[in-house]
Amino acid sequence: MHKAEEEVSARQKEEYARWSQNGGVDPKSPIGTAAAFNKARKEALLMANTSLLYEYATEELLASLQSLRRKKRQLFDTTGSDNFLAFPTGFGLNNDFADALQEVDLTGLITGPIRPIEPECPDRDGPELCNELSPFRTHSGYCNNLKNPNLGKSLATFSRLMPPVYENGVSKPRMTGSSGRPLPSPRLVSTMIHADISNLHNRYSMMLMQFSQFLDHDITFTPVHRGFFASIPDCRSCDSAITVHPECMPIPIPRGDHFYPQINQTSGQRVCIAFMRSLPGQQHLGPREQINQNSAFIDAAHIYGEHECQGRELRSNYGGRMNVTRHPVHGKDLLPQSPVHPECKSPSGYCFIAGDGRASEQPALTVIHTIFMREHNRIAEGLQRVNPHWDDELLYQHARRIVTATWQHLVYNEYLPRLLGWNAVNLYGLKLRPNGYYKGYSDQCNPNVVNEFATAAFRIGHSLLRPHIPRMGPNYHPVDPPILLRDGFFNPDMIYQANMVDEIVRGLISTPVETLDQFITGEITNHLFEDKRIPFSGIDLAALNIQRGRDHALHSYNDYRAICNLKRATTFEDLAREIPQEVIQRFKRIYATVDDIDLFPGGMSERPVQGGIVGPTFACIIGIQFRQLRKCDRFWYETDNAATKFTEQQLAEIRKITLSKVLCENMDHPEEIQRSAFDQPSSFLNPRVPCQSIPDINLNAWKENKQGCHIHGHHISVGGTAVPTPCSSCACTAQGAQCASLRVTDCNQLLREWSREAVLRDEVCTTQCGFLLRDTTTQPSGLSAVIPEVTFTTNGPPNTRTNGGRRIPIDLLPPPFRNQRRLKGPGFPGFKIPPYLSG
Repeated sequence: MHKAEEEVSARQKEEYARWSQNGGVDPKSPIGTAAAFNKARKEALLMANTSLLYEYATEELLASLQSLRRKKRQLFDTTGSDNFLAFPTGFGLNNDFADALQEVDLTGLITGPIRPIEPECPDRDGPELCNELSPFRTHSGYCNNLKNPNLGKSLATFSRLMPPVYENGVSKPRMTGSSGRPLPSPRLVSTMIHADISNLHNRYSMMLMQFSQFLDHDITFTPVHRGFFASIPDCRSCDSAITVHPECMPIPIPRGDHFYPQINQTSGQRVCIAFMRSLPGQQHLGPREQINQNSAFIDAAHIYGEHECQGRELRSNYGGRMNVTRHPVHGKDLLPQSPVHPECKSPSGYCFIAGDGRASEQPALTVIHTIFMREHNRIAEGLQRVNPHWDDELLYQHARRIVTATWQHLVYNEYLPRLLGWNAVNLYGLKLRPNGYYKGYSDQCNPNVVNEFATAAFRIGHSLLRPHIPRMGPNYHPVDPPILLRDGFFNPDMIYQANMVDEIVRGLISTPVETLDQFITGEITNHLFEDKRIPFSGIDLAALNIQRGRDHALHSYNDYRAICNLKRATTFEDLAREIPQEVIQRFKRIYATVDDIDLFPGGMSERPVQGGIVGPTFACIIGIQFRQLRKCDRFWYETDNAATKFTEQQLAEIRKITLSKVLCENMDHPEEIQRSAFDQPSSFLNPRVPCQSIPDINLNAWKENKQGCHIHGHHISVGGTAVPTPCSSCACTAQGAQCASLRVTDCNQLLREWSREAVLRDEVCTTQCGFLLRDTTTQPSGLSAVIPEVTFTTNGPPNTRTNGGRRIPIDLLPPPFRNQRRLKGPGFPGFKIPPYLSG
């Protein structure tokens, strides 16, 4: 470990020297914008420091074993000791040896992280959060599994369907094919396989694409390396792994590329597409494993945040609601804003924030985030009506629980059957119960997202994209102009325009989506995050996907065919049953053997399974993943767990919800919508109907039937007492509330315990202490001379107040007043409405 620490320290000194010389790129540049999609939290960077230490130690151990083999070969009996070591003759790891290394505990030998990092949100995960009786999830996913609390939590490493195939067995990306020849440039694969050809689907709408991205952002987030001081290294130079950062892995432009020049005409150097490797996260010896910065569970963390601090920032702390921005032109509330979003390109300088940092990536994604934020607040308001005695915390947690259950129901009830087809849904145990409870939970299974799912199989949405985001008016007529994708990246100011949320929703549900195939729009293979002022500054997302698979050491497509019960191909022609012949011929031109085909292009090129839109290999990987996300989730909405389950009546209400109803209830001006938002409207098969005709959730199923009295907005149990105003006391009896005036013996004490405005509103108080209230010069110290009519505060009331010597429980006290205008106003002072909206 000492040698490994020296090597990591030397590497970081070299990184610092390169950073001092090169600096970093502008976060608003195309490279900076792409980096925002994989922005590491400080906690992930902290993990990576230790991971690099283990990685170097593993390489040192392997080098030592190799040296030992050479120097003392006579000590090794090829039929005995060599097998005992289970160490291969080449420089690398086999599965048994890698598994054994992971069991070696070296924590006592680590002196500390090489580069100390202060966490963004101090880790409060611990046994005290493992309350097996609580029906509410933690934000991070910690303690979902009571036996192994870290399973599925955010900042865990991805699991795998197959062990990694690094070039050196430890960390070097897969760059050589099975024949020993270099693998083709990912850009070449992209241009040959993922051409820009439109093939519109005859059944499904663009909402299927947008829902896919929204779901992906709930369960996967792969952070990448950063430079010193969170800088973004410029990996465009083809030698940037040497000159800029050791984790740069640039993608060379092949000769004769139809879009990018191979040589920069200004510098005369070769052109490459920037690519930065993913952060390592393994906390043990063995091969590199990547971090999932999101929790694995379908827990709506992209709405509520992946950790407790983020969750608190997104709350209004009033009535259980989420924080919002008031719409500038009479629409419903928008997401909260931030002026410190470094990648934000909007003219106003503000971008929207949500539970996932990518919420402003493109306008349609922002709209879906907005819809679900509004849905939370709608549910919270409904719960407050049926349970007026619930405080902010209870309202928030129950609304979050209901929205998360709704979200799970939409994924499994409407989305997965269309994606996978009913045969695969049944095969992988994804079919929901029409009634009753799900009894399949297991605390022995691993919910962690598999690398193959996050890095390849669930990047299917890239094929579903169209170059424009359509807009439609109230009568479902197109509104011009549609939004060109390249103009909308991290530029959400258009959302402030009147009716824009509704226009985008109508466009998504009424416009055909692209067929899921190998073809991908040039908007993201040539122009992703492009700066119009700089020619060829766009990025190729398909090439990034292929390079990411090699970075993560995924096996070839052929290996995954085998584990998914397809025939393992020995020649390219063996692919003909699943892949069109034209695509096979293209594969033959760019790959040396069938065993070299990367997973992403191979899976994307398959014909769809019956009733679904993905091919059999991706259906297998996706099916396995969603089976685990249901089976391994203690809080799954259908669960029969006594502590976390819904009542049968509540479950029946959740099962009524459809995506169309969620959209309808949260559009600015809902009128008509088709019954299935994922299917294109059809007068016979999928007609548009009035929004109010679609069944809605009945929150009376959550009503607490408590006997008591409703006094000044608070529920008091029979036999309980409260001080609802400064100078009155009430008791709840079986006959109703009995209130009486209080005699004030110390007016100064009264003003220390209550706000001046509360005392002024109470006639009993003003009668007894009016002389003091009129004389502002003699008010007690600590009270300001001018107090606002309504106070906005984030502090809770004092724990108790006394009344005649008796202590009043906190749950009988009114919450602090909060300014509704502040709640719905701009998230930050100084916000200016975009110029085109003024006047």
